[in-house]
Formats: sequence, C-alpha cells, structure tokens
Amino acid sequence: MTSHRIAPAPGVAAGVVLLAGVYLVLAPWLAHFGGAGVLALSNTVTGLVLVALAIARTATPRVRRLTWVVPVLGVWAGISLVALRPTWVTWPSAAAIVGNVVAAVVAVLAGVALTRV
Repeated sequence: MTSHRIAPAPGVAAGVVLLAGVYLVLAPWLAHFGGAGVLALSNTVTGLVLVALAIARTATPRVRRLTWVVPVLGVWAGISLVALRPTWVTWPSAAAIVGNVVAAVVAVLAGVALTRV
C-alpha cells in the first residue's frame, strides 16, 4: 500500500492566520499595553494586514504570490517587542508580551504552511 500525504487546505492555514491577525488587532484592548502605544499601533496595523492577506488568500489563488509576507509579519510581531522598546512610556503587561510572542509564532508557522499549499 502506498501512503498519500494529504496537504491541508489553504483555508485551514488562512483561518489560523486570520485568528492571529484578529488577536493582534484586539490585543491592545484585551491585554494591558500600558504606555506602549506604538506597540499597540504596530499590532493593529500588522493584524489588519494579516487579516486582509488571509481573506484574500482564500478568495483567490492568485494571491499565493503574496503569502510570503505572512511569516515576515509574524516575525515582526515577535521582534517588535524589542525593536519598539525605546518608545514605551511603561512596560506592557506580561499577558501582552506573551500574547504577542504566541501570535507571532502562530503567524509564522501558519504563514509557512500557507506558502506551501
């Protein structure tokens, strides 16, 4: 018997990217960002772009050429905690930091999966 590898549908990976994007948009209100307003703005913009790419990817396969942006945005969501640190007035809560890291990892992994389907 031969085993066939079943590739996940693009909709599954795009759905996970969508959820990560929605979390990043809502994170400034769900987790306490304190005086990290620039981080909140970065999360909002990054999340909105992730949501748009996830929706566009499921709507048309032609957007596949742009899906390489998803893991890059995931990496940005993770390193923005360090890159934007000098702009913070106060530290965000531990929940905000952990949420950003988890959303970043999810976006990178789902983005890589999305580029392969």
